[in-house]
Amino acid sequence: MEYLTVMITMFLAMLGWIVGYYFTNKIAKISKRRDLVIEHLISAYRVLTHDIANRVPTPETNKKLENILSNMQLFGSLGQIGFAKSLADDVASGKGFDLDPLIQNLRDDLRKELGLKKVMGSVRWLRFHEN
Repeated sequence: MEYLTVMITMFLAMLGWIVGYYFTNKIAKISKRRDLVIEHLISAYRVLTHDIANRVPTPETNKKLENILSNMQLFGSLGQIGFAKSLADDVASGKGFDLDPLIQNLRDDLRKELGLKKVMGSVRWLRFHEN
């Protein structure tokens, strides 16, 4: 009987270790994925608001926009993917485009992910023009 008690105790300890290891790994993967997505979306937000929005297009900014739209379709939410596709179609067809809906959606999602309060209204722009 004592032998059976020891075996059951060892089995339960091993099972607990396996279950704990599984859930620890799962949580670590989710956290790493979340951090990676947030990092890419913050980078996209910064480039969109600082380098692309309301600036004169250059080959460098065009390349940045291409990269952002690509990353957005990989890491973005379904809404951001829709905005990115629409923006890509507008740019490809030579139409004018408005970044504000995409930037606002990015801002809202990032603030939610970071546990910050929602901000109402659109992004306010300040641009200095050199003479």
